[in-house]
Amino acid sequence: MSRILIPVDFSLPCHNAYRFALHLAEEMDLDVVLTHYYSGSIDPRVPLYITGDGTIQGSHEEQLRKFAYSTGPGATQPLVEPPCGVEVTFETEVSFSPSAAIIKRAHRPDISLVVMAPRSSPPMLDKWLGSTSTTVSEACRRPVILVPDGASFRSFEEIVVANNYTTADPYPLWQLEGLANLFGAKVHFIHVNTLAEKGKPRFLPWKLMEELLDRTPAANYPFEVVTVEDKDISHGLMGYADEVDADLIVIVNQTRSRWRAMLRASLTQDLALRSQRPVLVLHTATLAAPTDTIAAPEFAGDEAG
Repeated sequence: MSRILIPVDFSLPCHNAYRFALHLAEEMDLDVVLTHYYSGSIDPRVPLYITGDGTIQGSHEEQLRKFAYSTGPGATQPLVEPPCGVEVTFETEVSFSPSAAIIKRAHRPDISLVVMAPRSSPPMLDKWLGSTSTTVSEACRRPVILVPDGASFRSFEEIVVANNYTTADPYPLWQLEGLANLFGAKVHFIHVNTLAEKGKPRFLPWKLMEELLDRTPAANYPFEVVTVEDKDISHGLMGYADEVDADLIVIVNQTRSRWRAMLRASLTQDLALRSQRPVLVLHTATLAAPTDTIAAPEFAGDEAG
């Protein structure tokens, strides 16, 4: 069965992303795998607790179980019980690069999508999550949902999509159609016309409209294509999302190498840190090998085969 990959560093924002993913898994008939990557070295500043089978790895696995089933007195996370029918499994591994480990695990065939927090709590600055999440969202070929702290799951009925030159790629549009059909959503394709674009040729979504209307069959979900004015792209997207009370914001990226994703600031990174709504990152199929089936089948429309 396909699964949602949830990387965690045991912070409260990660637990919020985990709870979000449990609801999503129930809606999409998926299972969940919780993963934690650690360096393998012992930090003298952090107390060492050996539990489980008596090994460091076993201790991390036991910590993952306690993280997943936060019940009873003394629990540090909110109480949670996985929904009936959603299986939760646990994986830990030594890795000096969490982002590389997450991407490698996500590309295995049992993973449909990745759900993670965009960053840890402010006091936990030594956690690895912050830059890792944006690197994964740009370099991973699977869909990645970044869940801000405090965001709770709602059915995806209003979806705002950042409309740029990559949005019209047939592959992410196919995924969007499957998502819209699954949740009965209306999709708002939003282009933010910035002050920097004044005097330049105006962005016109001809390719997007061709993909939505002229292909066979045409898009079979409600949508609109809108241009808004704002000097800040992220602010414009978030403002429109507030107007329609969006349940999800979507960005389409070209898949970058992990090193380019780490070094290059992007709209994804900006939105991940500023948005109070979940952000779904989809990717064009440009860099995917022709035989690489990287679609989440749950996002696929029936005509996709």
